[in-house]
Formats: sequence, structure tokens, C-alpha cells
Amino acid sequence: MVNDATRIELTLRLWGTGAPEAFDEYVEKLVELLPRNGGLLERRAAEVDAGPGAPDALLVMSFPDSVSVDGFMRDPLRADMEDLAVTAISRSLIADSRHRNEPDDGQEAKIVAFRPDDS
Repeated sequence: MVNDATRIELTLRLWGTGAPEAFDEYVEKLVELLPRNGGLLERRAAEVDAGPGAPDALLVMSFPDSVSVDGFMRDPLRADMEDLAVTAISRSLIADSRHRNEPDDGQEAKIVAFRPDDS
């Protein structure tokens, strides 16, 4: 059972090189690695219709904790996919998110504005 206090989501955006078969193979192999590391594929968008520059695929993966994320990121089978990645992927972007029911220390988060409000 996944504990919501330690659950981590990774959002992976992928841009292809123009080799669709290699791209699809890479994505499938990446998804196959998730169970080895306690991960789940939460959502997958095969095509992102957001105009020029949008990623070719978006994957939202969840992990029970940071140990599982580290295992996925350092999985030797993922490293073995490097040649395929070079053929299939021109760019990738990973963002993470920790889901918590309340702040770490039980206090409200402090918000700091980047620009002072001139009003």
C-alpha cells in the first residue's frame, strides 16, 4: 500500500527524434521498468496537442518513496537503453512532486513573492 505522505510522482515529458518506432519502443521499455522499482504508470498521453514545441509523449509515474525513485533512475536496465534513447529521444524533462497531507513540520508554508507587489 502506498503511503500518501511519502508518495512521489514523476512527470516525464519526451520529445522524439523523428524515429517513431524507436520512440515507441523506448517508451514501452521505460514503462516496463516501473514495477521492478515499485512504480506505477498513472497516466500517459501518447500525443500532446499543445502546438509547436510540445512534447511527443507525457508520462505520469508514481512511486511509494524516494528509494523507489532512486532505484528507477539508477536501474541498470534503464542504463542499457542508452543506445535506444539516443536514436529515439531528442529531449526529455522530468519533474517530481511529493504528495503530502500536511507540511513537513506541521506549520503553514511561507510564501515569498518573487517581485514585490507595487500596489
